[in-house]
Amino acid sequence: SGEKIFTITHRPESRRGSGGVLMLHPFAEEKLWVGRASTRLARALCEAGLPVMRFDHRGHGDSDRAHHEMTLSSMVEDIAAVAARFRETEGVGELHLFGFRLGGTLALRQAGELGAASVGAVNPIAAGGGYLMKALRSNLTTQMGIYGEVRQDREALLARMRETGLLNLDGYHLGAGLFDELSAIDLIAEPASLFAGPSLLLSLLRREGAPADAESRQLFAALPGKEASRLETLF
Repeated sequence: SGEKIFTITHRPESRRGSGGVLMLHPFAEEKLWVGRASTRLARALCEAGLPVMRFDHRGHGDSDRAHHEMTLSSMVEDIAAVAARFRETEGVGELHLFGFRLGGTLALRQAGELGAASVGAVNPIAAGGGYLMKALRSNLTTQMGIYGEVRQDREALLARMRETGLLNLDGYHLGAGLFDELSAIDLIAEPASLFAGPSLLLSLLRREGAPADAESRQLFAALPGKEASRLETLF
């Protein structure tokens, strides 16, 4: 559509097969949290002989659009466009998707359409509504830290979003349309939307030896291809 998507390609000195990994980043502030980890992972995969492509969705990082102009449709379009370019420029015959949080959610939803061979997802968001409610709680916590009180509660924030079309989540302006689109995501209730091939779900733990988080366990149970998939924990 005449807009630019910023990409970074990691090219191995020696290729191993025709596989390649397309990495999908999380949403808003969480993208910054995993920046170093995603770079190190991409380099490790590259050293193992796999080309890796990372990119910024339009509305994030160095790609076109302001953050509030993002939509779920534009994110899906970005993934398809970057996957096609990755296959073309790097000769990728076997596409693997790896996503963090919302990136993992989108990987699980779009892998089948993209003809991907496998999916890896770190703490993918199964229920968009629950994710957004947690983000709103973070807004309230920020207000307490700045003002010593909550000046706009959750209902007031949502009412203002309906009035202005925007919601401020820790400095990121989320459009009301995207808020509604994300709220409608429920992977556990819609298992038919999930990738039916082999998947690796990774649940990050705060305490060594703890079980995988409940959301990851429920999502794993809903996977159509769970017999060929794995749920693992990382501390």
